Amino acid sequence: MNVRSVGVMALAVIVVASMLTIWFWPSIQDYTRNNPFWNGLSDFTGEMDVSSTESLSEATDDPGNTILVEIAYAEYSENDLARIEEFVLGGGVLILTDDYGYANRVAEKLGLKARFSGQPLLDPLFCHKNQKLPRVTDCDEGLLEAGIEAIVLNHGTALLNVESQSVLARSSAESYIDANENESDDEDEPNRAYAVATVVPVGSGTVILLSDPSIFINSMNIDDNRAFMAYLMETYGANREIAMDTSRLPKAPLDQGKVELERVRERITHPYSVAAILGGVVLVVFRPWQKKEAI
Repeated sequence: MNVRSVGVMALAVIVVASMLTIWFWPSIQDYTRNNPFWNGLSDFTGEMDVSSTESLSEATDDPGNTILVEIAYAEYSENDLARIEEFVLGGGVLILTDDYGYANRVAEKLGLKARFSGQPLLDPLFCHKNQKLPRVTDCDEGLLEAGIEAIVLNHGTALLNVESQSVLARSSAESYIDANENESDDEDEPNRAYAVATVVPVGSGTVILLSDPSIFINSMNIDDNRAFMAYLMETYGANREIAMDTSRLPKAPLDQGKVELERVRERITHPYSVAAILGGVVLVVFRPWQKKEAI
């Protein structure tokens, strides 16, 4: 074996080893389905059979059979807003979560009055460990009948301008919006109940607003959080596929590598790609173009 062949084989081994490392090494990025740690979504996506996609157009192409989960971690383009509007009006179920306020453009596009405050909702009395983790026990009749008595938020926000009949859950009367983020309920920050989950019919579809995307993460399997998510899926989108749009979520180089490998995997598992690969293997192994010399 010559030096060139050894070099090619070594390069191939390095490439394959790198690809396997990228594919199997767990992510530590917030809100990623491949992250098995406290801030990941491996439990939620596994238990609920949630698929993830970087393509909003792909996630919204079958509104009558899809629940779309949006974590509004960044701004939406006009094209994305139009796609989401078409999806909902066409009968899709949208679960819109946010704690920064980016989802307000989506709410506005859909003609909703409700808005995400974008400022921390704290509760010094009814909470899990501390006031940054409000414990919500004021649930509507449907949730209570399903055995869901408490959900816990993690650095969430509040929903404003929400019609009372559409509210699924409210914080306690001791909660407040910490507008100046000094972790103290100042005089201009009144203590009162705030909506944290609401459902609104829009066109032929349904929009569910949640004031904290952290309810999905692995470490937030607290009280009835998982049962609450299962209730939403079953009540408003039974037997539908659940797709999470991950195009706006932050990605480390490892996560971007996983996305690219997934795209490659989808391409090479296409029937035509498989046929081409098998054909290439046959040509390399049998080398029909090489004629044997007569002995």
